[in-house]
Amino acid sequence: MEKPLRILHLEDEPKEVKLANFALFSQGIICESLQVKTQAEFASALEKGGIDLILADYALPSFDGLSALRFVKEKYLEYLDIPFILLSGVPGEEIAIEALKKGATDYVLKWSLSRLAPAVFRALREAEERRTRKQMVTS
Repeated sequence: MEKPLRILHLEDEPKEVKLANFALFSQGIICESLQVKTQAEFASALEKGGIDLILADYALPSFDGLSALRFVKEKYLEYLDIPFILLSGVPGEEIAIEALKKGATDYVLKWSLSRLAPAVFRALREAEERRTRKQMVTS
């Protein structure tokens, strides 16, 4: 049996987490999601470790996806190789460009979740390739 993908999901709406999980499951990705809503919960989950992927809502009331991305880059360097995908219900090329420039692995619109699994597959593959290259350099 394949090990489930462990996802840290920054999202204030439980139904959005369920929709994302269903989108992944329907394309063959078995996952375990931990939903967090605040910076404190996000930091606590990072401290516990064992995360394979971070999904974050672009727009949240107190701690949004870009803030979470910046938080990871500043305080949790060990997670820099973990894919970080922003999800948003707000269409806009400018938002996607901003997210990618700031280091997000990808940007997926919530009303286009059929793109989520391909984005996750690509992000995980690229992360594994980076880890392999790092190991080759340090060996």
